[in-house]
Amino acid sequence: MNPFGTSTARPIEEILDGDRTGQVNVLTLLGQSLYEAERGNDDRALLYFGTALLALKYKKASYALQGALVVDRAFGEVTGKRPLEALREEFER
Repeated sequence: MNPFGTSTARPIEEILDGDRTGQVNVLTLLGQSLYEAERGNDDRALLYFGTALLALKYKKASYALQGALVVDRAFGEVTGKRPLEALREEFER
């Protein structure tokens, strides 16, 4: 509640579907893509770039992909092996 007695709460869907949030999400994904490309991680850079393109039309799907990439990175830092790299190696056999 604000000082005027009216509610300022907004449903999470309304916040996530907002134009500003979508723009920030796309810019963040493009920045992550550039960061990964600079580090020589071309596969991850392409994943982030593709997710940015997807985010233009399907915001919720892009959030899910972003989450998967974050989990992959965190899992890789803990175990030393990223699940997405293991999948890629399997497909290359």
